[in-house]
This record gives sequence, structure tokens and C-alpha cells, in this order.
Amino acid sequence: MGIMDEMQEQEASKNKAIRGYIIRALAKGNHNTLLIRQIANALVGDGLIYSPDISKYLEYLKEGGYIAFTGRTANAYQAYRTDSVIKLTKKGVDLVEGTIDDPGVDV
Repeated sequence: MGIMDEMQEQEASKNKAIRGYIIRALAKGNHNTLLIRQIANALVGDGLIYSPDISKYLEYLKEGGYIAFTGRTANAYQAYRTDSVIKLTKKGVDLVEGTIDDPGVDV
């Protein structure tokens, strides 16, 4: 295994952990919802990310059907700036409860 393979594996593992963190945070939120800023600030505070830009993680979770943006105009790339609210979908709840599995999300 080369250095690049190991670095890519670490990056993939980190991405899975961050996506799982977001899902678990939403599960603990009021009615399975949270402000994007709350999640980003918690991730920064816990040292998992350095920049509050979590758009790529949100986009993955949205594409998987695990989260939904509550605002009509909200999307993963402007969510932090507009302080959008995201919520866990039924599929996201199933992921948290272990009813379904996604190898890309480390719940």
C-alpha cells in the first residue's frame, strides 16, 4: 500500500465519520432538526474540521436521502451563509436506528 492509498483511506474514513456525526447530531436535535451553523460549529469545536464549510458532507447526505433542507431555496453550498435548517428524513432515521446501512456514513 502506497502513501497515497493510505492518505486516501484516511480521508475516506474521516469523511464517513463526519457524515455520521452530522446524522447523530440531527437525531438528537429538536424534531430531528438543527441549524447548519450549530452542526458546523460543533464539528469545528470537536476538532473534526477546521473550516465551517460542510457543504460536501451535506450534499452526500442529501443525495442519499438522509437529510432535507427545510427552506425552499436552501442547498448544501449556501446553507451555512444563510444559516439554513436541515432535518433528518425517514431514511435518515432508519440509518440512525440501524434499519438500513450505508458504508459511506459511519453512524
